[in-house]
Amino acid sequence: MAANPSPLTAPTAEDFRAWHRVHAAALAHDRPGEPVPSEDALRAHLTTGSSAFRQVLWLVRGGGSGVEPLAVATQRLFTAPGRRHLAEVDLTVHPAHRRMGTGSRLLATVTEAAAGAGCRTVVIEAGAGTSGESFLRTRGFLAAARLTWLRLLLDDVPEAVRKLPELPHAGYRLTSWEGVVPESLAASLAHAKQAVADTPVGTLDCGPAEWDEDRVCEAAQVVARRGERLLTVAALAEADGSVAGYTELVLPADASGIARQYETAALPAHRGHGLGLWMKAEMLRLARAEHPEITEIKTDNADDNRHMLALNSALGFRPLRRTVLYQLRLRVR
Repeated sequence: MAANPSPLTAPTAEDFRAWHRVHAAALAHDRPGEPVPSEDALRAHLTTGSSAFRQVLWLVRGGGSGVEPLAVATQRLFTAPGRRHLAEVDLTVHPAHRRMGTGSRLLATVTEAAAGAGCRTVVIEAGAGTSGESFLRTRGFLAAARLTWLRLLLDDVPEAVRKLPELPHAGYRLTSWEGVVPESLAASLAHAKQAVADTPVGTLDCGPAEWDEDRVCEAAQVVARRGERLLTVAALAEADGSVAGYTELVLPADASGIARQYETAALPAHRGHGLGLWMKAEMLRLARAEHPEITEIKTDNADDNRHMLALNSALGFRPLRRTVLYQLRLRVR
């Protein structure tokens, strides 16, 4: 029997250990062979705050002892005016306790909490072709975007890609930094992030992104507070020194050797010049030259963003798994 789900108001060290047990068991069952994040890394992601959203945690216990961890959920409630309608949910049930109603009760509780917070949309991800899809569909969720998760082994980067950073692009130059953007580029990077909000995301009701200098700097600081490192490569327009495009890579806090590719984008006025491939090839060069502990990179790619899929394929990324983002429209109170 599971206890009624309730949010963790003051999670303890034991709560985080229990959370990790659920997460590790689910990964081993659902995606065998993939490394399990360390307990410290998982805790850092669950507890590192941001002004962009408020995070609520649920841990459901029960079983024969009454304290066995059965399921967990994370709910992110966004604070920006254009995204206050949105709640993102990650929900995981221990494989030994599935199909017993625990997941249904937890999802219903988290959805009700989102409605109570004034949200009109709940988004949750499920593995493509898994029982998670039917679980969500039978509860009124609709598929809104399909993602392909990709993996690149740095030893497998094609030789032609390794030579790309050496090739000049007339009117542009590359620069890079770690952590918070240099002050001289902060406003330009914020403008660039605001300008690329047209990246395809299916029919997701995400709302407009809102970037300014403070948020650009805070995003990098959040990565650092998790114990990770943010690397950025940018293409600058030589005419005025502004950011024409950028790509971001996050190095892990643990010794997994797996980095995560974040956003890559070129501003609309600078597309068609091969900047995306050029910037990402330079990032791979830097990773190999300056961070030998990194052996592979993972990223996710919306399937309707065909240009980025083709670009990643050219770099040597190969499909790892596929997921579907589902959304539920709520009746706002």
